[in-house]
Amino acid sequence: MNLLRVLLNHSSQMPNRVAITDSRNSLTYSSLVERVQRIANGLKQRGHIHRRVAILISNRVEFVEIFLGAIYAGYVPVPLDPKWSSVEIHAVLAQCEPGIIFAEELYAHHIDLPIGLIGQVEIIVLTQENAVAYEQWVASFPPKSEINPNNELLFIGFTSGTTGIPKGFMRTPISWITSFEATREAFQLDIRHCMAPGPFVHSLSLFALLQSLYFGATFHLVQQFHANTVMEVCKAVPGMILFVVPTMIESLLQQVNPRKASIQALISSGGKWSEQSKRQCQEVFGGQAKLYEYYGSSEASYISYIDIYEARKPGSVGRPFSDVEISIRDEKGQEVVAGEVGQLYVRSSMTFTGYYQLSEETSAVFQEGWLKTGDYMSADNDGYLYLVGRSMNRMVTGGLNVFPEEVETVMQQLPAIQKVMVLGMPDERWGEKVTAIVQWHGDQCLSLNEVKEYCRKYLASYKAPKRLITVDQFIYTSSGKIARQQMKEYVKEVVE
Repeated sequence: MNLLRVLLNHSSQMPNRVAITDSRNSLTYSSLVERVQRIANGLKQRGHIHRRVAILISNRVEFVEIFLGAIYAGYVPVPLDPKWSSVEIHAVLAQCEPGIIFAEELYAHHIDLPIGLIGQVEIIVLTQENAVAYEQWVASFPPKSEINPNNELLFIGFTSGTTGIPKGFMRTPISWITSFEATREAFQLDIRHCMAPGPFVHSLSLFALLQSLYFGATFHLVQQFHANTVMEVCKAVPGMILFVVPTMIESLLQQVNPRKASIQALISSGGKWSEQSKRQCQEVFGGQAKLYEYYGSSEASYISYIDIYEARKPGSVGRPFSDVEISIRDEKGQEVVAGEVGQLYVRSSMTFTGYYQLSEETSAVFQEGWLKTGDYMSADNDGYLYLVGRSMNRMVTGGLNVFPEEVETVMQQLPAIQKVMVLGMPDERWGEKVTAIVQWHGDQCLSLNEVKEYCRKYLASYKAPKRLITVDQFIYTSSGKIARQQMKEYVKEVVE
């Protein structure tokens, strides 16, 4: 079923139910649909040649209205990350060529239009104090009930850009609607109240937002993640479903009396959730909240999931969702047996259609209907998957492959280590030296030999770190992951 048809049904059947709320305002389903229709009408009357709508806005209700309004008009929304540099924004605008840009005043000065778009693109700025200009723009168009039900694309998303110029991935409406149904079937949740405190420009929070609206729930919006704010909302609203990344979970666990929060489910993705943190969550919530971890990507959507209480599979990212086929293959394209490592291939109706205007890159990741994830996995005899590492992070030391994620998973078990990132540093003898950047717990600190001795219980000797670098804190991306490229550059400066 079309996403907007579902919203229209909600608007007529339960007009007064709150669709989205923040600390100041709330929009019912009827009010949300009316504003979406006004925005869609405004876009259609403007008659932009380029039917793409760029959105440079943080987590605000206006983001939701514009995103849905673009789809309603038959346009394609393109979320831009407010944390991008002017260079990155310029590169993305050059790729997607929007007909109109909605931007917060705080970020509008980062807009550097490509020469070909100057004078061709309408820019509407939302001021920091209020949204008068935007409100006047919306109010100037009456709501129109006409709907374009056959959008080929739901939106074009872009990678965070931490490893280079962002590239766009195209998602279709059916791929996300299939994902909504897959999660409802797997997690068995009563979807009434949802919160995803990460930025909408990233797939996890955007997915949670649209899923909440698809099922007629209330989405609780926060502009930025603050653990105390999230906990206060969860204490006030019963049955909350939280979509978070592991770094957020650690902050939530440090709050006073987190078990008093009425959390129905805590769903983690966007990074490896450490076994230590999982155990702490089980102790804190004691079965009160469901705990799930899922593995996926912007391109593949949902791949696998695991119930933290039920599955006794340390280090596993779970079993595939019901709609997902997997194949683990060696370098020759042959499937490996259980327990052996190979690259993960995925086939499902939830995958993306390709990279925007990048046909070669798209062809490189698809093979006879299978999506090559670039991740290296093994599977046990029960069908549970274990992430060994990502191809782009792989290092070669002494002619042997080492995946940082595999080493990080082992080191994270040490109580003295709060956070760790492993990388390869140039070395004349080994090619790359396995190096660990560590943030310690309080005053705790281990020697290199102590870390090596522990790692060798679980890893081949060449995978154990040959050097430790201590940092007070890590640099994170806007989605809550360690910014690996920035940390690499930081470490190179320190070493030099």
